[in-house]
Amino acid sequence: MQPLAITSLTNPRLKALIRLQDHKERRETGLFVAEGSRAVSRALAANLRVAEAWVCPALMARSGLDGQNALAGLQALPGVAWVEASADVFRKACYLGEPEGLLAVCEVPVFSFGKAPPKNALLLVAVGTEKPGNLGAMVRTADAAGAAMVLAAGAPVDAMNPNAIRASTGAVFSVPTVGVGEEEAISWLLRNNMRILAAYPQGLPGFPPISHVQADYQGAVALVIGPEDSGLSQAWAAAARQSGGACIAIPMLGQVTDSLNASVAAAVVLFEAVRQRSRQ
Repeated sequence: MQPLAITSLTNPRLKALIRLQDHKERRETGLFVAEGSRAVSRALAANLRVAEAWVCPALMARSGLDGQNALAGLQALPGVAWVEASADVFRKACYLGEPEGLLAVCEVPVFSFGKAPPKNALLLVAVGTEKPGNLGAMVRTADAAGAAMVLAAGAPVDAMNPNAIRASTGAVFSVPTVGVGEEEAISWLLRNNMRILAAYPQGLPGFPPISHVQADYQGAVALVIGPEDSGLSQAWAAAARQSGGACIAIPMLGQVTDSLNASVAAAVVLFEAVRQRSRQ
């Protein structure tokens, strides 16, 4: 297919592409933008449908082998609309800095929340995570730890936000990441017999936290990380007790720091789960 050449910064197609940087536009169109060779390659690996591809030959010349491989992957797809943009147009189209000269407009992946999780699944529940970059970093770590799903509970975070995509290195394309209310998340976890390990240092009266290395991560487990400013509500500690799980605490040995960044805390407990589960 002969690509459409765009050199004008006022082109309507360029304006439509830029609008996809907005959450409302992504929700209404069901489309998002994968920028750069890594994001494009991982969108292709996740078998996402590509509606449109944009290339800037002048910028692509500096993208290296990864960029050429991603470009070849796009070119192999049928039915993709192609746009060849000038450097000025391409830079205006991109949300992220230092564009590589390649992007793809893809359909937003739709993940199901209603069905039961896989047997002995490891899940991550990110409660109140408002910053897309934090969520993306947590999804990246969840993928590295082999988690089956990430529940983004209690905060309206868009996993296809450009910052979430970048921080996740594209893991949000393949790791089911589902937004859900906190009460609904608790109900679903209990209904599916998931033991809840809640990073909740205060615990409940009569249910104090244990060190995260003392908890049992075997079987079907949901690791729950709260917001950095306020932590988890009492409801999660109660759910942990009801599920046969525990409140867990990461020891803080410093004189000032009393908590970790949420994505760092998630990494600590996820890889304790990896350590224990590798002995199965």
